[in-house]
This record gives sequence, C-alpha cells and structure tokens, in this order.
Amino acid sequence: MGGPAMTINTENSEESPLLENKVLFGEIKLKYSKWVAYTIVMLIVFTQCYSVVSSIYIMNQYAYYAFMNEKYPTRNTMQTVGGSDSACTVNTSKVEYKQQIVVQKLTSEWNIYCALAQNIPAVFISMNLASYSDVYGRKPFFLVPLIGTFLKNLACSLGIYFKIGIQWFIGFYVIEGSTGIWASTLSMAFCFVADTTMPGKTRSFVIALIETSIGLGAIISTSLTGYIIQWTDSYMYPEFLSVIIVTIGILLAVFVLPETLHPSRKRDDHVSICQNMRNVTECYTSEFSPLSKRWMFILLIFIFIMSAFGNLGRPNVEQIYQMNSPFCWDSVRIGWYAAVRNLAWSFGSIAIIKLFHLCTTDDVIALVGCITCVASAILEGIASTDLYLYLAAGASIGSVVTLPMVRAIMSQMTPPHKQGSIFAGVAAVEVICNMGASVSANAIYDATIDYYKGMTFFVMAGYGGVGIILCLLFISEKKRTLSDVTPK
Repeated sequence: MGGPAMTINTENSEESPLLENKVLFGEIKLKYSKWVAYTIVMLIVFTQCYSVVSSIYIMNQYAYYAFMNEKYPTRNTMQTVGGSDSACTVNTSKVEYKQQIVVQKLTSEWNIYCALAQNIPAVFISMNLASYSDVYGRKPFFLVPLIGTFLKNLACSLGIYFKIGIQWFIGFYVIEGSTGIWASTLSMAFCFVADTTMPGKTRSFVIALIETSIGLGAIISTSLTGYIIQWTDSYMYPEFLSVIIVTIGILLAVFVLPETLHPSRKRDDHVSICQNMRNVTECYTSEFSPLSKRWMFILLIFIFIMSAFGNLGRPNVEQIYQMNSPFCWDSVRIGWYAAVRNLAWSFGSIAIIKLFHLCTTDDVIALVGCITCVASAILEGIASTDLYLYLAAGASIGSVVTLPMVRAIMSQMTPPHKQGSIFAGVAAVEVICNMGASVSANAIYDATIDYYKGMTFFVMAGYGGVGIILCLLFISEKKRTLSDVTPK
C-alpha cells in the first residue's frame, strides 16, 4: 500500500514532529512553565473526578439503602447507613436472601435509567465542546462540564437531605449529561496537552499523567467516602463534600487556567452544530489527515471501544456485587477495594508506559492493557472469597492504559488545527461506551443474578479479548504499511 509516511513513527523518536506543529508550538506563550500549567489541568481533572466518582459510590449505596427501606421497611433495624446488612446470607432459602435479590435487581435497574439519562444528552454535547474549542479557545469549554457536575451533585445532596423519592434523582443526572459530563473535561485537557507538546512519547506520557489524575481522584474519593458515610451516619455530607471539591476546580478554570490555543491555530469556520458534529467523525469517513490512513483511525476507535466496555462498566456493578453475599462488604471495605483497584489502574498505567517506552511503542502498550483487562475480569467473575477480589484488583494493573495510548496515537496522526475535533470524537465515543458499558453490565447482572452473579465480568473479559485481537491486527497492518512506504 503506497502513501505518505505516518506520524506514528514518532512514537520511537521525538525528532520527527510535524513541521507546522513545530512552528506553531514556538508561538505559544504561557503565563507559567509548561509543567505548572499541566499541574493546573490535572488539578481541575482531579476535582471533577473526585466529585464524579464519590457521587457514583454514594448514590449507588444510597439507592440500595433507599430501595431496601422502601420495599422492606421492617428491616430498618437490621441495616444502618453505610453498614453491611446483618441479614446478608448465602442461605438461599431465607427470606432475607430473597429480599436482597429483589433490592439488587431494583438498584441495577435504577443504575440503567441513570446511565441513560446522563449519557444520552452527553453524547451530543461532548461531540461539540472540544471541536468548538478549535474556534473559540480552550478555556471556556473547561467550565461547562464542571458546572454540570456541581449542579447535579448539589441537587443530589438536597434530595438526600429532604428524602425525596429515589426515582426523582434520575432527573438530576440529566442536568449533568446536558453539560457534557467528565468526558468533555477530559477531552479539553487533552486538547490543552496537544497545544503544548510535540507529537511523540512526551505527549503520550503527559496524556497518561492526565489520566492518572483521574485515578488519583478516584483513589482518594473511594477510600475517604466510606469513612465519611460511617462517621456521619449519612449519605448527604459526603455528597455535599463532592460539591465543595468540584467548586475548587471551577475556580481554577476561571482564574488560574491559561489559554493555550494561539490565534494562528484557530479554525475560522464558524459552522453549525450539525456540521460540527460531522467534523468530529470526519477521520472515519474520509482521508482526514495526510499523515495516516483512514483504516487506522477506524481500527483504533474499535480498540478504544473494546477497552472502554471492558473497564468503564465495572465500578457500578462491583458495588452491588460486593454489598451482598458471599462478601457482604460495608461502605468502608467497598471504598478501600475501589481505591486499590484504581491504584492499579492509574499508577500501574504510568509504570507500564515508562517501562515499555524503553523498548517498544504505544500500540504494544495498548495491547498490554487489553491483556490485563481480560485477566482481572476473569478473576473477579470466579471470585468466591475476598482474596479472589483482591487478586483481581492486582491483576488489573494498567488495565485502562489502552485508553490514553489510543488517544495519543490518534493525536499524533492528526494535524494541529484538528486536535479539538479528534478529541471531541473520542469523547463522544467514550460517553457512548460509558453508557453502554454501564447499562449492559447492570442488565447482564440483573438477568444472571439468580444463577451466576459473576457472569457480567466474563462478558467484560470477552470485550478485552476482542481488543487483544484488534491490537494485534493494528500492529501487524502498521508494520506492513510502513514497509510498503519505506524506500527499498
């Protein structure tokens, strides 16, 4: 296959960036050093991630608690806020066990409705925010999803305080979805990185650092939230704390975050929303970039989808899985497990990237992430004791590394003036995957809970297995394409 040389060669060298990127890079004047600017971005991502993940864990446990009280009010004396149910039992003939099954089903169905309410509007918003930042600048579009998280978590805090019906909370998720959710903030952070780095290993590493700030937010929020629930004997106080944390992110975005899109890089085509949505899918439908082939973008986005489905649906269903027999965990143990798993996900990813960058490329690192995803999901699916769950958490080291690696490769294959469009497209796909993974994980758990609770994790392992095949295909085809364009 003939054609121009591809940017992915830059994974092995920082000395072959795009010429136009090199020229434009020199024109960017930041108020702070680059690493101070990256720290500000990571703090913004951290604050939103803390708030989002904390709310996920709080609302999942609150929903279980609310449904239990609603369906079986006589069990109030047996279950305390944030505590394990003293009637949690593996004896399937007991009434309490059957009640647990009913409440698990109700909670998983509620999770499905919340995921749909949040993510359906978020798909359309996320497709536009990062792409429009190519026209109007990066800074304004950091604020929109942060404000959405603030409003949703504040509404949830008030809802818990006034004890409104759990079904009404679904409307609060629509508010956050209508502002693009966390995926839009993440895409803006990656645009920020693309504006200030050359294509190559440095960009890949900084993108992975941004992803690690997500993990850090998840680790701190999950380990702390369980204790706050128990100390305060309430779900309202930790939810309100998440409101305060995301407010810090809003203040950083307004007063401290620098603008990185130089006027010479701005697109001057003020297109309609419909045309803008077509722009973000351009890389899959045309020869989007002179630096790569269309099939490469298509294959990469399918690798991204498989990794996202194998990982993003896991936290939601894990909590229901762990709150009931045979584990019967309380909020503190659930939080600490999530912290251990997030530690393996995020800091494990950084370790894998630094180690493998010594000898290989981003696409091979993406393959490693799919392999660890499969191993950890299988271990979690067969778990019957706490030990198996923690082995699954350990095996998940670097499980999500595929996501930043795919982003990095796609960014390296994209011209500078289209970085917003490429990240907007990936953000929209991530939102769809977040919704699909959550809905499917909860639906499978709901359908299989009566005969095998771990089945949903085996399905996640299957997604990772498909990701392995696609990674091997990408690596093979890339080598063949490079050999075709290399002078004999």
